[in-house]
Amino acid sequence: MSFKLTKSREKTGQILFFTLILFIPSFTIRVIGIILLCSAMLVNDIKNKNVELLYFLPFSKRELFLYNLMFLVLIISITSAADKIYYNLTILEGLLVILKTIIALLAIYGISMLFTTLGHDGFIWSIVITIADALLGDLGSTNLNAADFNPYSLISFTKQGSMILAFLYAALICFFAYFAYVKKGGEN
Repeated sequence: MSFKLTKSREKTGQILFFTLILFIPSFTIRVIGIILLCSAMLVNDIKNKNVELLYFLPFSKRELFLYNLMFLVLIISITSAADKIYYNLTILEGLLVILKTIIALLAIYGISMLFTTLGHDGFIWSIVITIADALLGDLGSTNLNAADFNPYSLISFTKQGSMILAFLYAALICFFAYFAYVKKGGEN
């Protein structure tokens, strides 16, 4: 019993520390915080085979996935709203900062859950794919008329050349993760 309590305290401490990282007003630091926070949530339980304990709760796999995602969106929204105060942004600019961070969250959470559900290390793959996304998104220009136009930069979840296309891309990644987790059951 004390081992479970110690693990619970350790996980709570990780979540609190990673949440504090999200208060740093830098998108790059926030992306790192999102990767760390996602790795401490349901992804960690699946990886360490503790997810079976969660199945004893009166929640379906579908609800566990969505509640975990909603909790993360709430944390991201609250910490991103701090930018409005720090940078003295207008309401619209503050909402865009929150949306930009939520887009990154959807993609990173989706990548972490998808790879963990498929039996791989979701933490490592979320780092690798986020770095690849940042590199590919920064190549060329987001300007349609430019000679070095890069269409991927429009959907990149780190570059977000078009917030609408980036949101759709991130939502699609998250949906694939949701589908894989619910169908496969999130077990290794």
